[in-house]
Amino acid sequence: SLTDLMDLVKANITGSAIFIVMMVFIYRLEGFPRSVFLLEIILNIMLIGGTKFSIRYIRENKRSKFFKRVKNVLIAGAGKAGTLTLNEIKSSPELGIQVVGFVDDNPQKKGLSIQGIPVRGSTDDIPDLVKKYDIDEVIVAIPSAPYKDIIRIRNIALSANAKTKVLPTYKKLLSGNFFSANLDVSSDDLLGRRVLAFKRESDYELLKHEIEGKSVLITGAGGSIGSELCKQVAQFGPKALIMYERHECSLYNIEVKMRKNFPDLKIVPVLGDILDKVKLDEIMRVNDVNIIYHAAAYKHVPMMEREPFEAIRNNVIGTRNTAELAIKNKVEKFVLISTDKAVNPANIMGTTKRVAELIVQFLNGKNGVKFIAVRFGNVLGSNGSVIPLFKKQIAQGGPITITHPDVTRYFMSVSEAVQLVMTSGAMGKGGEIFLLDMGEPIKIVDLAKELIKKTGLDPEKDIDIVYTGLRPGEKLYEELYWKGEGIVPTDNKKITMLRPNGKAGHQIFKYIDMLDDFTRKRDLHGVITSLKEMVPETTIS
Repeated sequence: SLTDLMDLVKANITGSAIFIVMMVFIYRLEGFPRSVFLLEIILNIMLIGGTKFSIRYIRENKRSKFFKRVKNVLIAGAGKAGTLTLNEIKSSPELGIQVVGFVDDNPQKKGLSIQGIPVRGSTDDIPDLVKKYDIDEVIVAIPSAPYKDIIRIRNIALSANAKTKVLPTYKKLLSGNFFSANLDVSSDDLLGRRVLAFKRESDYELLKHEIEGKSVLITGAGGSIGSELCKQVAQFGPKALIMYERHECSLYNIEVKMRKNFPDLKIVPVLGDILDKVKLDEIMRVNDVNIIYHAAAYKHVPMMEREPFEAIRNNVIGTRNTAELAIKNKVEKFVLISTDKAVNPANIMGTTKRVAELIVQFLNGKNGVKFIAVRFGNVLGSNGSVIPLFKKQIAQGGPITITHPDVTRYFMSVSEAVQLVMTSGAMGKGGEIFLLDMGEPIKIVDLAKELIKKTGLDPEKDIDIVYTGLRPGEKLYEELYWKGEGIVPTDNKKITMLRPNGKAGHQIFKYIDMLDDFTRKRDLHGVITSLKEMVPETTIS
């Protein structure tokens, strides 16, 4: 290498200097040809360096014959990083890589040759070069390039059906702060606080007493909350775990995971809809269900604004069906997963979830069933949340889209949300609405910037952030309770209990029947009017 050559030159200069001193000042040889001093240093460097280089050349050439070339490669970037990449490939014939050429957007480099490998054009020429030279892969070796340019080059290569590899800068490589194509960033790391874990022995014992030996039904078992409920419930030794889900792929995935992790547990996967009262009734009766965690719901705000009738069917009618069948089958406890969007709801989704709360409050105690609601905010990394969307946008080179620079939300990790839901359900005596401590609200733009940084990129420089405006039904901020609800502390500091302002009226089911009728008739005006009668604080229109 160049470093070895420089060490060789330094050693020979030092040796020659000593030789001259000895010949002239110590031995005082006269008539000694002065050209010998010059020839000595030149020949030493040539012979020693040439011998070492020859050995290296023979060794590398000999090694390369043992390895078959398996792919042709273009190196994007004819600078220092590209040259180092070429050197590494040449010294590693076992990789089976043949470098066909370089591409560089500097027009002055076109036609040049680096160690015998020509610069064949610019990055825009990649598709033509891929076809001409049967290129399998493009290695992007431009560490100084903005991330947007790297994504552009990657997309050009992908359009020509060539794979890509992107080399990080050595600085980022050594610091460990380089971009990961998988964006393998834990959602919990973005919370800015420590994620809750089971700390109190009393909570663990409470849940063990609540679940052990019981038959537990989880609706929406394939969703983010539902699948986590399955995992955490299974840890406490239920008699049977019934996973009720209408999406077959989600049900299959959670079934495979549960059977692998809990081989001795009785697992009953059921492909079914909460609107199917006959099937749901049969499942509860056959499995003698003791506890229901009702997680099945539509939660995507803008989509429910476009599909109000589906929101009514799933969130209201589906909840009524499940709750009434819980009463019929004498289930011990029914836990509703609610949302902070049910407080002063400004959208269809939040309003339907508030109606679901009213349903379980009204039915509490009937046939001995304890109905409980647990209200919390957004779950980081869940299906439909901003984190998967942001990761996809980053992988595509941006921009990240945010509705408003000031929009804030409450966030929890899915594991701590489910743990507190289960603890709330175990604490509940019936009729309560529990509120989970979600910490301070987080600005969505801060969340986006933190995710960009954790993937090894720079906000604004590598990934743009674009504001698109609030979508239908969206608020700038969410509330966890409203005036008229008294907050009552519980034994668990992470859980408070809300004392609602009045109990759900006895007219609730009359309005739900009207809602059902208007939904079947696709009468939007009737639906909105009925919802406003049931939830006066809503601002939907």
